[in-house]
Amino acid sequence: MDRILSLLSHYGYLVILFGVMLESTGVPLPGETILLASGVLVQQGHLDLGYVIVFGILGAVVGDQIGYWVGREGGRPFVLRWGRYAFITPERLARAEAFFERHGGKAVFLARFFSGLRVFGALVAGISRMRWGTFILYNALGGAVWATAVILAGYFLGSSLGLVEHWLGRATLVLAAVLAVLVGFYLAYRWAAHNRARLVGWGEALLAYPPVARLRTRYDAQLRWLRRRLTPGQYLGLHLTVGLLAAAGALWLFGGLAEDLLTGDPIVRFDRALDDYLHAHATPTLTTFFLVVTALGSIEAIVLLGVVVAAYLAWGRRWIFLGGWLAAVAGSAVLNQLLKGLFARPRPHFEHPLLVETSYSFPSGHAMESFVVYGMLAYFAVLALRSWEARVGAVFGAALLVVLIGFSRMYLGVHYLSDVLAGYAAGGVWLSALITGVETIRRGKKETRRKG
Repeated sequence: MDRILSLLSHYGYLVILFGVMLESTGVPLPGETILLASGVLVQQGHLDLGYVIVFGILGAVVGDQIGYWVGREGGRPFVLRWGRYAFITPERLARAEAFFERHGGKAVFLARFFSGLRVFGALVAGISRMRWGTFILYNALGGAVWATAVILAGYFLGSSLGLVEHWLGRATLVLAAVLAVLVGFYLAYRWAAHNRARLVGWGEALLAYPPVARLRTRYDAQLRWLRRRLTPGQYLGLHLTVGLLAAAGALWLFGGLAEDLLTGDPIVRFDRALDDYLHAHATPTLTTFFLVVTALGSIEAIVLLGVVVAAYLAWGRRWIFLGGWLAAVAGSAVLNQLLKGLFARPRPHFEHPLLVETSYSFPSGHAMESFVVYGMLAYFAVLALRSWEARVGAVFGAALLVVLIGFSRMYLGVHYLSDVLAGYAAGGVWLSALITGVETIRRGKKETRRKG
């Protein structure tokens, strides 16, 4: 980094232009570090922010254009023959090609943000003979967003170079974990959105799985008893079975976590180590981000959301849904307070806390209430939306938000991992019961109208 700063101090914008351009062409140079360092020098008054951004974007776009035409005209043999001097191996090129095959034109944009792919992006686009118009669109967008973001990161974090390096080092694993969750959810969403038949098949196979089938057979009389009393028809066996199984699984998880808490099992001992790690690696930027995320699961946000959705349902005279919604919002809050009072687990304690909470810790109220409330919203969305992709998107969007809220509680040092998991488990029990009940009543009334 010091060497790069020295070069930038002497040659300024030329280093930015050619350093980024050569990296984008396929030469393994630290283009991202050059832009970060240039942002630091802008903050210190040695370079002009506008010129730095212009030359950074220009280097990224022009470099990618060169790489594209090298790959297009030279082909794979040419790239592998000469690319070995730039550490481009057949294995690395094959992985990059697989990434581009999966993501198409978007891969040009996405590759810009991954150092392992940035060197290969334009070359692979050229080798695959991607349409130049498509390439230049994603190339320009990716180059502009990437260069501007990295430069501004150096600018805003650049009161001193040591501080930038310190924050980047401390935040790396936390950022990697958050990024892994985001990417994981996105990939899972993409897969689920295009594999409806396979998911349905797995669900049917699960219900036919011998242990599950034996449970359904064993308790068939009880299930029929529930159906007779909750609905006038005999058509809800599947819904009741799935709902009861989900509730039972969540209840089993909560019971296991509660037992671990009382007996001091390994997950509880791991709690403190994880909280200490997250607290030690906190940064102002991440803290601000997670304070915003955690606010989405606060009692104020839940109550506000509860009132708005309740008013909408009442205005539409959706009384069954309104009852389920009110039970979700109020019931999760009351149940959480009862459970906290029962276990009376103290909060994590730090000498310099990021956030102060005074109530008990187990289970996490934010995790439990967000699971129930946003899960109920996802259920409403599934009923309202027509396309499978939109329904899957609603479910995964709600799930991602709930996971981020839970992680924010650990990052901010106000909950342990077992608190959050127990909140999800308790929320799962309540949400499963609510959806099963609403579906039972709703379908029962629909069947009554059909027969009448």
